[in-house]
Amino acid sequence: MKNAMNRRISLINAALLAAVSLLSIAAIAIPQARASAMLPADQCDAEAGSEHDLQRNLSFRPVATEDLRIGLALSACREAFNQGSGARQTFQLARVLHAAGQQSQAFTMLKKASEDGHAAAMVNYAVMLGERGEPEAEFQLYQKAAAAGNILAAYNLGVAYRDGVGTVADGALAAQWFERASAAQDHLGAFNLAVMLDEGVQIPEDNTKAARFYRLAADRGNVDAMINLGLMLEKGEGVKADPAAAGALFSKAAEKGDEYALSKLAAPQIDIATTADIEPGEQASLTVVKSGRME
Repeated sequence: MKNAMNRRISLINAALLAAVSLLSIAAIAIPQARASAMLPADQCDAEAGSEHDLQRNLSFRPVATEDLRIGLALSACREAFNQGSGARQTFQLARVLHAAGQQSQAFTMLKKASEDGHAAAMVNYAVMLGERGEPEAEFQLYQKAAAAGNILAAYNLGVAYRDGVGTVADGALAAQWFERASAAQDHLGAFNLAVMLDEGVQIPEDNTKAARFYRLAADRGNVDAMINLGLMLEKGEGVKADPAAAGALFSKAAEKGDEYALSKLAAPQIDIATTADIEPGEQASLTVVKSGRME
């Protein structure tokens, strides 16, 4: 009876194993079947969607430029374009063409997608127009794309207003657009706003606010923000002095390979008790000018 029961259990296990094997085969086969059954427009979305495109197809994960499978993406996006798909696929075709080194064709596709109202295409087309010596057209496209909510456009518009690219330089407007980009989790927007507040050239200096935006940028991985915030913490500028917190930021930046941070960590510590005997000119040479770090 016991042997019969064991045999019955073995048979059940074998049946279950066979069922699991079949399910495994089906799990492998179904995605392949789905991939082959995809429309070219969907295949293009799957292979070339950009994380910076708010209009991308959210059914698929975005693909970083370095991860583009150019042959497959180019084939899918070309077919989608030939079938008259929308501006998103036209932009994605331009993106793959650019990655493939076909700049002239990419420019043509970006122009078309931009004219069809695709915000991410406008930003990339604007950059190319700027490279071709058309800053006014570049600026106008940034304005249009930023109004549509594109984060890169907001940041680039901040740069344009700060540097006077295609428009008159306006620090207040530059700060506004950098702050909008920062609110959308852009680390460069936060960092550049912090620099403007720190320097106090185009807008009033506000070290407390500068430290806050350096912190936002540093928390998002911006190495230069880590350094500048570390220097502020060392001196107690805009924040309460905290050498330990400054050192932690320098260490974090050093882990990312920043040479300045490495030099800060390697530098011998200054004995505050002995600085009273140092001439003022010599003491000044022991400090690092923060503004020299900013770019």
